[in-house]
Amino acid sequence: MKTPFSKKQLGLTAACALALGVFSAAANAQFLRDVTDQALLVDERGATVMSGYGLCWHSDFGPRPGYYECNTQPVAQIVAPAPAPYVPPVVVAAAAPQPVYEKVTLDANVLFA
Repeated sequence: MKTPFSKKQLGLTAACALALGVFSAAANAQFLRDVTDQALLVDERGATVMSGYGLCWHSDFGPRPGYYECNTQPVAQIVAPAPAPYVPPVVVAAAAPQPVYEKVTLDANVLFA
């Protein structure tokens, strides 16, 4: 069976494949950065891109960046004092009043007059 390619065409194909492999590796090597640097959006100068209000633009890639100009290190943590333990008030039940019995007499003329 005859091959559809000649030796000249096979050599040219191998040379092109090798050249493309070398150039693509060189192109990928230009963009390799540390993963922590990829969390912030940077411009072509390598400076962090900021909005008009001074807020940093994040790329949502990679881990959260450490302390830098947009994420300053906290000066101190405020610790709230521990609340006093709850002591329920002591409720003393008052003694029930004693019933008072009185004798009442009514006249019928007063009730049905």
